[in-house]
Amino acid sequence: MPTFWNFLVFLVFAVCLVTSQNGIPTSEESIDELVSAGVSENAAAGIVKFDKKLQEPFEMEKTDPEGAKELEQVLHKEFTEYIENLSEYDQEAYQQFIKDKHAQLSIN
Repeated sequence: MPTFWNFLVFLVFAVCLVTSQNGIPTSEESIDELVSAGVSENAAAGIVKFDKKLQEPFEMEKTDPEGAKELEQVLHKEFTEYIENLSEYDQEAYQQFIKDKHAQLSIN
């Protein structure tokens, strides 16, 4: 079952999905990264689709902090439900991906 920490790691991951400029991966590269971690291509594509949605609260933060917080909570719920509805195999692969990202971020 996803935790709030998983969501935060996902947010960090999602921010990196925007563009390939300056070495930041594209959405396609991010899907490839998830797939190579064992997540099915359909599940990976669904996870990456949250990227655009997750950028909205960041954009709203300056003009509407309360609205941004509310939107973030709604998106967290939607993302959690999406992950919970994935196959057990995809959930396990995604959880391992998150653990690996967490270890990678801890090292850097």
